[in-house]
Amino acid sequence: MNKIGISYRISYAVALALRYIPDVQRDFHNIAQSQQARGIDMSRNEKLSKRIKNASLIIIPLILSSLDKIETVSNAMELRGFGKNKRRTWYSETPFQSRDYMTIVLFVAILVITLVVTFYDGDRFYNPFK
Repeated sequence: MNKIGISYRISYAVALALRYIPDVQRDFHNIAQSQQARGIDMSRNEKLSKRIKNASLIIIPLILSSLDKIETVSNAMELRGFGKNKRRTWYSETPFQSRDYMTIVLFVAILVITLVVTFYDGDRFYNPFK
């Protein structure tokens, strides 16, 4: 995102948000299972007011664990000087050399050969004894 002109702060925020969505889902699932093991019922059999109260027993620990993770990440970012400069500095950025292009061409050739062998033979795997 940074190469297309978006601020690195916004890019990093989006990347972090997308990175932690599966973690929050996993934490929600684990907390919900823990609460269900303790006898908390979240099904439609309960009254709406009881379900809201039971949902708060899942949401509050989820928020607290998420805030703990946010604090850890923000401390790490602060210790590394994130956001100190207006533009991001890169540790190293090396341009492609001829051997890099040759490696890419070699791997594309190997990919094409394997696809041709796979589809020519009509099987998912190459079997020389067929």
